[in-house]
Amino acid sequence: MKTQTRTHTRWVLAVVMMCMVCVIVSDRALANVEYLAGLDVFPIRTANTIYVDVQVSTWKTRGRLLWDAPADIRAKLIAVGFEIVREKTEPHALTLTGSYEETRGRQFGINRYGTVLSGTFRIEHHEKGPLFEITIQEKATLTPSGTLPYLDSLHKFLTNPYYHYLGEIIDGQVHRSQDVHRVFLKELRAKVTHDAAPRVSDNPDWIPEGIHSMQQAHTLYEPVAARRTIGEFVQAEDDRIVDLLPDLLKHPDVYVKVRSVQAFGDFGVSEALPLLRDLEKNAKEVEVRNAASATIARLTGTSP
Repeated sequence: MKTQTRTHTRWVLAVVMMCMVCVIVSDRALANVEYLAGLDVFPIRTANTIYVDVQVSTWKTRGRLLWDAPADIRAKLIAVGFEIVREKTEPHALTLTGSYEETRGRQFGINRYGTVLSGTFRIEHHEKGPLFEITIQEKATLTPSGTLPYLDSLHKFLTNPYYHYLGEIIDGQVHRSQDVHRVFLKELRAKVTHDAAPRVSDNPDWIPEGIHSMQQAHTLYEPVAARRTIGEFVQAEDDRIVDLLPDLLKHPDVYVKVRSVQAFGDFGVSEALPLLRDLEKNAKEVEVRNAASATIARLTGTSP
């Protein structure tokens, strides 16, 4: 069974990799974070064990999902140091309950429908009760390449910052009382400053099936998730990211660099003009040079 699951996970990863280069992802991350307890209950530094109870469902006639959402969530939690308990009756400090649902979306053609992917994840403490809940929703849009609507939705869901960094969000909020955007800043900074990778639990008794493929997927999706994270700050008008934008120009992905350049314009950072003019002339990537030229024009009110 484990072999079949790992093989299936690798197959899904390969399929989504094929469509990643052609899927158009909007900046808007459809997510909501609701606090169910007062912020004074955080941090809870000793809450290191967690039980995961996520129910899944799909509208597809065979009732089979193309990926194992609960196992992927467990992998994310293990990657940031949580210890997973297998049975609800085992002692544990935290419980993650929720659902992952695939419902039929808009019709794209004859017998072709999109899929709306929704995830709701609630964190509860065994003494303090419900702490917070994250709700995420993604759906397909028409793409020039004709990417299958389901794969479009799945790619969006997996690169949504609120899901991509789910383990880090839970860890940051519970253990360090960090709001979601502070967690995002930490993860973006870590990528360009080469901070130590997240620690992985050394508990040999529970390793989620397909964890290695899932960790590979996490790395694969990181550039798109990073671009969407920058867009999330822009949409929220949260200028805490501005000081990090120069560092993000060191990111290995060219389109993260492009989105960082564009964000200077989004926030109206005229102080960045000398940097942008240098990029316009000297950046190695033509995409970055073009983005710098367009952002300069935007900030100065001139034609590029």
